Amino acid sequence: MRLSRLLPLYFVLVLVAGLLYAPEDATAQVAPPGACPWLTQGMAARVLGGDVSVDVHVVDPREGSCSFVRTTDATIFLKLEVSKLALPGCGADAMKLKGIGNEALRCALPAVNDRSVQKIASRVRDCFFTLTMAHGKSLAADQPDDLQNDDLEQAAESVAGNLF
Repeated sequence: MRLSRLLPLYFVLVLVAGLLYAPEDATAQVAPPGACPWLTQGMAARVLGGDVSVDVHVVDPREGSCSFVRTTDATIFLKLEVSKLALPGCGADAMKLKGIGNEALRCALPAVNDRSVQKIASRVRDCFFTLTMAHGKSLAADQPDDLQNDDLEQAAESVAGNLF
């Protein structure tokens, strides 16, 4: 048989093989099932100062929530909310932050279960997010306040980067 007759057959076989091994969907999930697509469990554990469990509710890549709870103390938590609509932010006494999305603010909220609560609210393009952390004396003993602030802000930077 001549090579010119085999060449078209060769191209058809290569095309069929390429279709069989092509990825099913280029817009597949960013994170595995049960994982938060905007913040890693490791980052949350670092911010909260110990192992955490996670509860994830994702509506789409730009909407949902992730709750991280310290396994040794359920009153220490980090909650992330992501929405296409504006979320409740901080009041007039909020501190402006730079480098964490657009219009980023940080504030203290009323204590919950004798735990101090910090919140960062920001926006990336048309997507709003809030990161709320409750911590207390047990966490403060492990880390100074300025380091806690740095960790929470780094977590917020990570979220902003993942939303970008």
